[in-house]
Amino acid sequence: MTEINYTNTIPEIKRAYALFRRKYALPRMLPMTVLLIVTIIFGIDFIRKNPSGYVGYILTALSAGMLISLWSRPFLAARRLISTIEALGKDEKYIARFLDDRIEIDTEIIPLEAETETVAISGQGIETVENPKAIAEAEQELIQADTSVYRFGAETLCSVEDSELFCLFVNKALFHIFPKRCMTSEQIEAIRTYFAEKL
Repeated sequence: MTEINYTNTIPEIKRAYALFRRKYALPRMLPMTVLLIVTIIFGIDFIRKNPSGYVGYILTALSAGMLISLWSRPFLAARRLISTIEALGKDEKYIARFLDDRIEIDTEIIPLEAETETVAISGQGIETVENPKAIAEAEQELIQADTSVYRFGAETLCSVEDSELFCLFVNKALFHIFPKRCMTSEQIEAIRTYFAEKL
């Protein structure tokens, strides 16, 4: 079993999303792109043959609009994803375990705000006091872990490696990032071999 502790940075998430888009979105976009370009060519041909007619203009405008929408959607989705992650403001911590029959990933979920106040009651009234130990204990209780388990055979898993990270694609809507900066050279080689053998 290989186990790694890691976090994901915004540049790593952007990089992984680009790999994800290349694997899943691009193959679906290319046939539609060809179809829309052919439709635009037909529209331009209609305009050339009958400049006073409206069919060619409508066909060209609709096809061009659909083509722009098709290619801008993945980039807008990536921008929304990054904005959402940046709004959280805290790095989630992960632990990944690579086992013989499955991959387990623990995600440490940190609440957006964990406000803890300690008060002292005296003859002068109620006063707020600093109590670092109480705050640390309360924050520790608020931190939870969520475990994702991916079993070989039950899931359609796929991995991609580049110079900075490994990506585990679970399906067309979910991926996990394992940054190499958080691994030793032995762990990198172990995970490379693991993915080569299992996937």
